[in-house]
Amino acid sequence: MEGGMISVDRWGKGSQAYFLTHLHADHTRGLSSSWRRGPLYCSRVSAKLFPLKFPDFDLSSLRVLNIGSWHRLSLSSPSSGSPAEVDVMPIDALHCPGAVMFMFRGDFGHVLYTGDFRWETTGERSQKARTMLLDALNGANVDVLYLDNTYCNPAYCFPSREVAAQQVVQSLLLTHCRDINF
Repeated sequence: MEGGMISVDRWGKGSQAYFLTHLHADHTRGLSSSWRRGPLYCSRVSAKLFPLKFPDFDLSSLRVLNIGSWHRLSLSSPSSGSPAEVDVMPIDALHCPGAVMFMFRGDFGHVLYTGDFRWETTGERSQKARTMLLDALNGANVDVLYLDNTYCNPAYCFPSREVAAQQVVQSLLLTHCRDINF
């Protein structure tokens, strides 16, 4: 994919389309309520949460992309000025509400930008997301992979979602919510 066409989780000047994987601070650095550089594509959930993080943001800049559907963008090649069609599909990243990966396809091949994601080996949502990715590829290979591996250090040991949820409930019961039944 040619530079100057698309930026993912980067908010500087010079791109024709901007994509947000999710609303955590490390992915929105440089984005503000006064940001006005172009269309900003995100998931429906992120779009609904957006005003909470950026109360004065011009919401008309947001373009909601449905998870699991291809969306065609008509851009132009920065080097030649000729039209460039780019397809993009958001895929559930299972990281936090609204978090998505982006699969781009065009003359450049298939580019997968993961952002933060948390797929597990089991679980219905993880299986559905994997199937969505494989269906999006339709037998093709990923030509370029932008993999966010911030926490992919063997020194980190994260509990499963199920165990983490149980730990949160236990913590709440022990400290703050003695009168609440779960």
